[in-house]
Amino acid sequence: MAAQLKAPNAKENWPVHKKTCSSIKKKSNNDPIPCVMLGAQAGGPSAYRKTTIPSNDDIFNQAPAPISQRFGFPLILRRTKPASQYSTRSANDDNPHATWLMIDPGHGFAPPEWQSGVGDVLVVRADRKPLDIATLAMITDYVSDILDAFGDGMEGDEVARKYYRKERLVTASNGRISTQD
Repeated sequence: MAAQLKAPNAKENWPVHKKTCSSIKKKSNNDPIPCVMLGAQAGGPSAYRKTTIPSNDDIFNQAPAPISQRFGFPLILRRTKPASQYSTRSANDDNPHATWLMIDPGHGFAPPEWQSGVGDVLVVRADRKPLDIATLAMITDYVSDILDAFGDGMEGDEVARKYYRKERLVTASNGRISTQD
């Protein structure tokens, strides 16, 4: 009786295959990731600027902004200077769009430290995918709609039912954001 041949086990072959597999993209620990700087603007909306950060930046150790988690597109924000470095808080350091992104999804208010004197803020996607200006602008417009709902007297649970679904964000973005993002 002839010996039966056993098919190779994928797990056993992985260490050898891994070295030559062309479908694995080698990513260094500091590959640049496109993101957006929200610049403070005296008396006006925040200024958006393209920038990059290394993929191993410690910003990715921070928790995402609660409102962005609620509607399914987690963003992480970091001030470029801690609030303590501003000798005096002024309107020149206000950053309304950063403040909007830090609102509490239950009542629509940002924590006090995010309400004034915020300064410039770096915004990245928590999943380390690229973030462009147009996408972030669309998201801040969406958060503006949420703030309007709170301002119109909607309660937190009503706002949650209406806005805190990724499908709603996808629709509002006119296809710019998909359910796969």
